[in-house]
Amino acid sequence: MNDRRSGPGPVAPAVGSVHAKIEDVGEQDVGWEVHVATHEGNSVAAGPWRVHTWQLWRLPASPRAYVIVVDIVGVACVIPFSFVEAVRASDLLILALLAAGDVVHIETARHVERLREVAAERYPMVDFKSVWTFAGLLLLPVGLALVLVALTFVYSWARVARCSSAHRWWFSCMTVLLGTVAAWTVLRLLPLDQEDLRGPWGLIVVCLAALTRWTVNHGIVVGVYTLMEPTTSWIRRFLAPVETMLGLGSLAIGAVVAALFMSFPWLIPVLLAPLMVMHRGLLVKQLVAALNTDAKTGLATAACWQAHAARALARARRRHLRLGVLMVDLDEFKRVNDRWGHLVGDQVLQAVADVLADEVRTPGAVGRFGGEEFVVLLDDTGVEEIAGTAERIRARSCAIAVEGTAVPDVSVSIGTACCHDPRIEEIDDLVLAADVALYEAKRAGRNRVCSALPAD
Repeated sequence: MNDRRSGPGPVAPAVGSVHAKIEDVGEQDVGWEVHVATHEGNSVAAGPWRVHTWQLWRLPASPRAYVIVVDIVGVACVIPFSFVEAVRASDLLILALLAAGDVVHIETARHVERLREVAAERYPMVDFKSVWTFAGLLLLPVGLALVLVALTFVYSWARVARCSSAHRWWFSCMTVLLGTVAAWTVLRLLPLDQEDLRGPWGLIVVCLAALTRWTVNHGIVVGVYTLMEPTTSWIRRFLAPVETMLGLGSLAIGAVVAALFMSFPWLIPVLLAPLMVMHRGLLVKQLVAALNTDAKTGLATAACWQAHAARALARARRRHLRLGVLMVDLDEFKRVNDRWGHLVGDQVLQAVADVLADEVRTPGAVGRFGGEEFVVLLDDTGVEEIAGTAERIRARSCAIAVEGTAVPDVSVSIGTACCHDPRIEEIDDLVLAADVALYEAKRAGRNRVCSALPAD
C-alpha cells in the first residue's frame, strides 16, 4: 500500500508511496503493499538524495518520529532475517523469473501508475506489486523474498516515481518488508510444504500469512495517517472496505501465481491482462475521488457536498428528521493574506477545514463552497444542537495557530438553517436560508452565529 500526497496538510501517509502525504505524510500504497508516496513532479533540482530538502523534516514531531522509528526497526529486522535460510541455485532461478514478471508488470502499468499518483495526492493508493512479492514469500527462502521486495521498490521508484521522493519510497518499502517478515513467521510457525498448497491446510496457512502481511503493512501506514489526521480513527481507516478488499485480493492473486509457478508456469503471463484491467479500474476510482475532493483542504467539493446533502434531505423528509446546514465564512480573509502572506492564508484555510471536520465527522458532510466559505450538513440535529455546534466552531476558529503561532486576525461568521421550516423544499433552499443568516452575521459585526429561520 502506498501513501502519496503532496502539499501541506494532514492518512491519510506513506513515505514514498502509503492516503498519503509525507510532506505531510504521504498517503498509502496497498500493493497491494502499503507504502507512502507523494507526487512531487519530476524536478531534478531538489534531488532525491538531498536529505535536507525532504518533506519528512517538515512533519510534526509525532509522525516524523514514527516514520524514523519504522525505518530503523525495518532495517534492524530485515538484516538478520535475510540469512536464516539457506539459498539453493534453483531459488535464484525462481527469484529471477519472479523479478522478470514484476518488471514486465511495472513496465506495462507504469503510465497508468503515474496518472494514479497524480490522482491520489490525498488518498491511499493501492497497487499490485504484492502479487509478485507475496508469491516470492511462498516460493523462496525469506532472504530472497526480502530481496525481491527491495528490487521491486527500487525498480518501481526509478520507473514510476522517476527517482523522486526517495525517503517516501524507503518508508513504504520498510512497511512491506516488515509485513513480509511477519508473514514468514506465520509460515514458519505453521509449516507449509509446496504439496500442501493443493489442500485445505495450505489454504488456511496462506490466508493467515496474507492477512498477517496486510495487517502489518497496512496498519503501519494507517498509523502515519492517523497521526497526521487524528479526526479519523485508526480503526476506521484500517477497515476501509475498498482498500482492504483490494489489498487482500492482490495477495490472493500472489498465492495463485505461486501455485501456477509450481504446476503451470506458462499460464502466469495470462494474469497480466486482468491485472491491467484492475489497474485502470483503480485509476477511475481515484479520479472520481479526486474530482469530489477539494485539493486545498481535503473537504468535499461544492458539487459533491450538494449531492450528499440532497440525499440526506430526502432521507430526513421520509423519516421526519431534522436537518441543519451551516454556512461558515472567514471574516476579512484578504486581511489575513495581506498581513501574513498567502502561504499562511492557505494554512489558515486548512486549519479551519480541520476544525470543521473534527466537529462533524460524517463523511461528505463538510464541504468547501468556494474561496474562504465552507458549508456543513448536520444530520438528525435540532435547532439547539445546530447552534451549539456552530458556536464551538466559531470559538475554535478564533484560536487557530499556524506552526505553533496564533493568527490573531482569524474569525468566522456562521449562518444556520433547519429543514423543519415549511418553506424548505430543496437543499438549495436550505443553503440559501443559511447564506442569508450568514450575511446577517456579517452585517451585525462578524465573528458571530445567526440563525436563518424558525425551527417549526
